Amino acid sequence: MTLSKHVISVAVFNCGYTAPSIQNARGQFHEIFAALLTPALERVCHNNLELPNVTLDIKGWDTVNQEYPPTLDKIDAIIVTGSPNGAYEDLEWIRTLDRHLADIYRRRPSIKMYGSCFGHQIICQALFKDQGAAVAKDPSGWELGVHTINASDEFLERFSSLLPSEALRIQFLHADHVIFTNGSVPRGIHLIGSTSQCQNQGIYQPGRILTLQGHPEFDQFITTECLKLVGQRVGWEEEFRDAAVASATVNDDAAIAANIIVAFFLGLDVTNT
Repeated sequence: MTLSKHVISVAVFNCGYTAPSIQNARGQFHEIFAALLTPALERVCHNNLELPNVTLDIKGWDTVNQEYPPTLDKIDAIIVTGSPNGAYEDLEWIRTLDRHLADIYRRRPSIKMYGSCFGHQIICQALFKDQGAAVAKDPSGWELGVHTINASDEFLERFSSLLPSEALRIQFLHADHVIFTNGSVPRGIHLIGSTSQCQNQGIYQPGRILTLQGHPEFDQFITTECLKLVGQRVGWEEEFRDAAVASATVNDDAAIAANIIVAFFLGLDVTNT
């Protein structure tokens, strides 16, 4: 592989704000992603010696206040973060984000998109609503803590060298999910896999889109803090909250997921196949 750019410029669309306890320990979402992806870049480059000395330039943008990069000319990838809001909510900043993502996808095919949780949902909604994509409450309720994604054949075909098994364990905190009302994903789009509860655990389009319903950027501390805060806000019973917290304090595959995201940003999913 020949990579012409030694700096990969990543714009993180922050779709919410971390709680004070998380802010003090980990920062805002773009800083959390930087902490996840920077060591992953070192790992991926170490295993691909033909790569030049690549670095990540990660900058956050407050999309809740409708702050976006003034130009996309030097942007290589976009990350859309999680949010306490639903992608279907009739809020001005969500409508703006929806339109902005659709416009970037249509006009800037060289810019790769990644999204976690809400980011996954709003990307699907923005890009494929006309092809049946919809975000709705999951009738099965919350999916919380660490769960196992059983990877699809299409996803394994592209990222098998980074997946030591056919499964990926990451943190979850969601009650919404993405459905395709016509029963199938658009042509050229693949589901990355499923859990026992949620069939759409992310979508993938080679060289263009990668999303995850879960939160590989969340470590045990972040997930536990979020679970406590969400539980208080929505009124979970103490037993339910404690079970969710316990399910989050187990080992996961965040490092593997980070390697996959970085490989996607570097274009290894389309050059190493």
